[in-house]
Amino acid sequence: MTDVTRRHVVKLGAAGAAVLAAPAIIGRANPATAKEAFAGENLLVVSWSGNYESAFRETVIEPFNAKYGTKAETVGGWDQIINQIVAAPADKPPFDVTIGEEYVSSAGISQNLFQKKEWSSYSNMGAIYPWFFESRPERAKDYGVPFAGGTSLLLLRRSVGLEPTSWNLLWDDRLKGKVTCDSGYWWFTLAIPTILSSSRPGLTEMYDIKTAEPLFKKLDQLKIARWFKDGAEQANILNQGEADAATSYSSDAYQFLKQDPDEYHIAAPKEGAAAWSDWYFKVRGTKHGELADLFLDYLMSKETQDRFLSQSLTFMARNDVTVPDHWKNYPASNEDFHRMFRLLTMDGWDKLNAEYQAYDDRLKQTIAKTTAR
Repeated sequence: MTDVTRRHVVKLGAAGAAVLAAPAIIGRANPATAKEAFAGENLLVVSWSGNYESAFRETVIEPFNAKYGTKAETVGGWDQIINQIVAAPADKPPFDVTIGEEYVSSAGISQNLFQKKEWSSYSNMGAIYPWFFESRPERAKDYGVPFAGGTSLLLLRRSVGLEPTSWNLLWDDRLKGKVTCDSGYWWFTLAIPTILSSSRPGLTEMYDIKTAEPLFKKLDQLKIARWFKDGAEQANILNQGEADAATSYSSDAYQFLKQDPDEYHIAAPKEGAAAWSDWYFKVRGTKHGELADLFLDYLMSKETQDRFLSQSLTFMARNDVTVPDHWKNYPASNEDFHRMFRLLTMDGWDKLNAEYQAYDDRLKQTIAKTTAR
């Protein structure tokens, strides 16, 4: 499969630990001679589609190519990543490296789609927050490297005179009929009443359809202007003035701040926010394994993480990043990560998937109830 064909396939499908010091050799070259060793070599990397992909290309891929003389590229993907790997011959993967949050991580590991790697192969692991490893099950420990993560955030139009301090504001009468929430990735919407409930640790309460029913009933009380299914629809609803409050995500929220910094307040409320973590994996059968290792280590370097953070509202894996002014109340310790972020875990995803249709059907009832007013 040629690199041109691989790019086409992906686009069609897109909809802790301290370690040993860096090894002297990374595959066929040490870091000092890597530019000569890998010059001109291709590497196809999947990142999240949309705003994330654009930032990743500018702050990660282009500097990597400039540093090592490589021909790395990134293409965007979402829920078809796993299906694309499964559909391809095991020795001819559609891409060499892929991003994965907890859902993609769990599915890929369980189907043996990713290559194992020893942590000692990478020189930047010592600066990673332990939270990234503490939140993953034992079955995942030999796969992938942590890069960053994202959250659901509360966005409020400044003109309404409210600060995004609590998720309870979504039910505030002052925002009646002026709220928009996500019906596409409904699990992050369901996480909001879960966080407010706090009757069980983390997001445990939403992982069983029976214990999730009170959470759906809380969502039934929302007074929604219109539900959105993707970032473009969310932007349209807000730009048209249909809503003054919204649930948003790290990459999309940053674009609102960047394009019109005086229009919105955006923050993770005091109760904490639902989150995912972004890991990158070597895909089974890649013919560019040594270059992939170099790239994965590069992802965890301080300069790479600083550049990406400067153009996002994601949180990074390293504990020594330079925090930009636009990222208010950035977590400053491992304890902050546990306090601020409620991870939708790999085990949690396994439970949601077991009853996925029941959840999806129940959300349709919520949509009907909240938009019929």
